[in-house]
Amino acid sequence: MATRSRYPVGARPLLIEETARRRRIESRFVEVLEGAGYAEIVLPIIDFAEPYHGIFDRNAARSSYRFTDREGELVAIRSDFTPMVARALASTIAENAPLRVFYRGDVIRCEATRLGSNRELFQIGAELIGDASAEADIEVLRLVESLVRAFDIKPLIVWNDVSVTTGLAPGAATIDDVRDNERLAAINDALDPDVFSLHLDDVEDSSGYYTGLRFRVYGRDSRTPIAQGGRYDSLYDRFGASAPALGFTFTIDDLEV
Repeated sequence: MATRSRYPVGARPLLIEETARRRRIESRFVEVLEGAGYAEIVLPIIDFAEPYHGIFDRNAARSSYRFTDREGELVAIRSDFTPMVARALASTIAENAPLRVFYRGDVIRCEATRLGSNRELFQIGAELIGDASAEADIEVLRLVESLVRAFDIKPLIVWNDVSVTTGLAPGAATIDDVRDNERLAAINDALDPDVFSLHLDDVEDSSGYYTGLRFRVYGRDSRTPIAQGGRYDSLYDRFGASAPALGFTFTIDDLEV
């Protein structure tokens, strides 16, 4: 009987109040995204593992649930939306670019969990595909700001560019150190400095599939990001298409609303 009263580590049901909260948050996101010209797509919860081989770093690859199906194929449960979006749209993006899409659903990650944390995460995200301009970066960053403000939260958005930061020595690098980078300067000058903070010396050990803009979003006094995103101009090449792209993902349970 004991096994019937519990769930696997990191999994739990949402009961009435929690489900109502999630639906309210979803509705607010959808309203803002559709108002900005983004259309919804729906992706499968499982896919073959092979098309994504080499996209993720070792730690991210280990977090994916994989198993062999009845046909003997190695498949994986969805752990990251962005590569799945690229695989789904690669064959048609040339005729439709630029394309603005959003998605929502669960991702499942097999990773070390803190007490009370989830392996099943509900996410909402959006992507702008087929536009390599600095204006596209600015559009997405401002969209993220408007989504956070839709919940009466003042955001702090920390951003940089992995194509630039990888060439900088650790320390207190500032925009003055890369003022000759016209793209970076244009993005910085277009953003509200009370919301957006350029951290050129904030370099992660692995940039994953990101190739340019990279950002994390914080709300109120939270030290945990409620969203993250960036630019990945080489990702679609993996699926037979040449298309610049950028986007972001919010994890709903991290929103304090």
